[in-house]
Amino acid sequence: MSEIRIEEHGRLTLPADYVARHGLEAGTRLVFEPIEDGLALRFARPDARRAYIEVTTRCNLNCAVCVRQVWRDDPGDMSWETFQAVIEGLRAFPELRRVTLGGFGEPLIHPRFLEMLTLAAGLGVGMTLTTNGLLLDEAMAERLLDAHLDTVVISLDTVHVQAYQQARLTDGVDRVLDNLRRLQEMARAQGRVPPRLGLEFVVMHSNLEWVEQLPNLAQQLGASFIILSNLLPHTPELATETLYDQEQPLQVSGGWALKVGDWLLWGVVRAPRMKWGAWRRCRFIEERAMIIGWDGGVSPCYALMHSYPYYIYGRRKEVSRHVLGNVYEQPLADIWA
Repeated sequence: MSEIRIEEHGRLTLPADYVARHGLEAGTRLVFEPIEDGLALRFARPDARRAYIEVTTRCNLNCAVCVRQVWRDDPGDMSWETFQAVIEGLRAFPELRRVTLGGFGEPLIHPRFLEMLTLAAGLGVGMTLTTNGLLLDEAMAERLLDAHLDTVVISLDTVHVQAYQQARLTDGVDRVLDNLRRLQEMARAQGRVPPRLGLEFVVMHSNLEWVEQLPNLAQQLGASFIILSNLLPHTPELATETLYDQEQPLQVSGGWALKVGDWLLWGVVRAPRMKWGAWRRCRFIEERAMIIGWDGGVSPCYALMHSYPYYIYGRRKEVSRHVLGNVYEQPLADIWA
């Protein structure tokens, strides 16, 4: 480990062996980053580790609690040219580890989703799909496996069941579960490791009895994790469904055993924080994640992708979309610099 001394007027001189070992030369840009026990000296280069791409804001369901019910944004599909610009821009991030195709729409309804999936797979990083699972038929499953998609997260809760009924899909739940089982069966039949499955569930007063059943359902499906989240109410009526500020933590049963190939894993439940208020941690910052909307706008987190109201403690709050830049106007690396 090389020691760096601060000289007069804050000037730093790096040891010669340090400069030679790391190929530093005049003009090399470095940054100090605070870490738990001090400062780390890093190269000043694009450092995003994860990218969330919203390929569409359209959906084949119309869930009552969805932000799409109240937002002020125009709906649309990401154009092929925009998606190409996004994927090409991501090649400038050497630390990129995962791309998630999702957002507030259903990605599988995009007319060029399969082409997008193939192009994104060329990045050679982990690939996650977030979906309601209704369109994950046999043909789609085959393409997902061909693209080496390694994680599928399914939104499945009472809100979606109600939306199935509104769409006159009397067998909606069974269709989704059958699609997931078939995806895994196809992978095993082809000698492939099935994609890791996860379930997303929005907890409310009216569906708490479902929570106890989720681990058993996850075990039956071969899902390795469950993500529970609190309801963010977008209307005064929905505000009565929230569980914030309960004195008792959310009661969730333990994990479940899961056999994956020759391995025995343990499924986990990620429970939400039950106290509303300031929180000095942000998972998007911790993940070094960027969010790219359907129109090419780059945002720092999901919450700032769109403009919409929500209600908390009887008060209406307004969220305004925050965009750092657009891939149409400048390279992604410049936007994120």
